[in-house]
Amino acid sequence: MTHLRNLGVLPTNIFTSDGMQIGSAIEMLLLSLALADRFNTMRREKYEAEKQSLRIMTDLVSTLKTSKKELEIRVADRTAELLVLNKKLEAISATDALTGIANRRQFDTVFAEEWKRAQRLGQPLSLGLLDVDWFKKYNDHYGHQAGDECLRQVAKVLDDTIGRAGDLVARYGGEEFVFIALSANSEGAMKIARRICEAVQAQSLPHTLSDFGCVTVSVCVASCVPSETNRPEELLAAADKALYRAKHRGRNQAATERQEFLQHA
Repeated sequence: MTHLRNLGVLPTNIFTSDGMQIGSAIEMLLLSLALADRFNTMRREKYEAEKQSLRIMTDLVSTLKTSKKELEIRVADRTAELLVLNKKLEAISATDALTGIANRRQFDTVFAEEWKRAQRLGQPLSLGLLDVDWFKKYNDHYGHQAGDECLRQVAKVLDDTIGRAGDLVARYGGEEFVFIALSANSEGAMKIARRICEAVQAQSLPHTLSDFGCVTVSVCVASCVPSETNRPEELLAAADKALYRAKHRGRNQAATERQEFLQHA
């Protein structure tokens, strides 16, 4: 427009004389609008990016919470399973595999605990040892499988005969069994021992090499009130001595051992 006005093609007026300034103003206006639009676009993109990032973080937090909860549930389940397995292992380690009653290890633990308890309370404690009469002959004659079944039957009779809460029946080793009678003096323990002898003989398990024609047991008991002057080993030794005497007296009987440290039981 400026050149056309200089050539006389266009008349001189505000548009032809100030065309350069007007064009520059329009150019600046258009550039400002473009920059504003670009700024708004970038702001929207930033907002969307922040919004998407927040959504991703929210999803991540939710996933982590879910994973944590699932992990806690799994840990709780595994812990419960381990507790059950530990209890089973404890039961297995304390149980005689053949007879299903307590084993020697469990007996030793319970005997030590009950000795301390009876000593603290000043109560009597009785211990009984039991031996299957002529069991080696039975095993040799009828076979080991029959011998195992015989021991299982004797263990069941013991468990059924004693049956008081807190009392313990255990396999001591081989054909020997042991029981702990809580708060029982020598007289009460002897009654238990006689019942065991009668109950085993009443099973009438054939034993042709026995003087009685059936499986019988010899039971011995020893009792005392635990104190600082005696020890658990003495009570066990006293019961073992009574068992030895019962065998030499013909077996199939109950016996008791009285020693100086046992007299007040």
